[in-house]
Amino acid sequence: MTVAVQVPLVVGAAAFGLVFGSFVTALSYRLPRGISIADGRSRCALCGHALAARDLVPVLSWAAHGGRCRHCGGRVSPRYPAIELVSMLLFMCAAIVVSDPVQVTLLLAMTPPLLALAVIDLEQRRLPNILIAVLAPLLLLWRWRTGGDFPTGVGVALAIFLAATALNAAMRRVAPDAPPLLGGGDGKLMAGAALALPLPQYFLFMTVAGLFGLTLGVIWRWQKGEPRFPFGPAIVSALWLVLAAGRFLPF
Repeated sequence: MTVAVQVPLVVGAAAFGLVFGSFVTALSYRLPRGISIADGRSRCALCGHALAARDLVPVLSWAAHGGRCRHCGGRVSPRYPAIELVSMLLFMCAAIVVSDPVQVTLLLAMTPPLLALAVIDLEQRRLPNILIAVLAPLLLLWRWRTGGDFPTGVGVALAIFLAATALNAAMRRVAPDAPPLLGGGDGKLMAGAALALPLPQYFLFMTVAGLFGLTLGVIWRWQKGEPRFPFGPAIVSALWLVLAAGRFLPF
């Protein structure tokens, strides 16, 4: 890909990343609260005023109003521009790193639900099944595009899900009052990764997820003083990274 072709592609990816990042901010706020994503216009969480188009320009609206609501002057959480910027960077990286048009389309399609899962788990300690269900066919399509064997992927995914379920059941029998080693959503996400990744890449994914989880756990305990931390963001980050870097891996 020449530079002349790549620049418009990356700029376009950045623009779409900001738009989908704005969608993720709404989705990650509404879904855990049982609010339909199609339920009317966005409103200020503080005063309830309906927001106009000028209030919803990704990043720029927040910056132009000094991080405050234009109507009530209340402080608007920096989560909104932060999510939009992360989405933009992920879209740009995908456009730069992944060369196959079908694979980059699939990765871009997976990025919003993956990012929403990470945000919801950080904020609500939940990994909604609906988002994992949205990811599953995209992960299977990734396996198809990369020439993977469907029965093997489904079989490994089922085995991982059953192993995670059995591990938590055994933990409950041994220590009924102890928290589960893995949340139900964590096990489903780890199983979902097996739908897309061949075994060598899956082992790499698990290693990276473990390292990310260890880092997140240390930061979480340092900042919040809690021994338990949401593992979903580590799983999501590792999966996205291994999917994006797949063509550079020797296996």
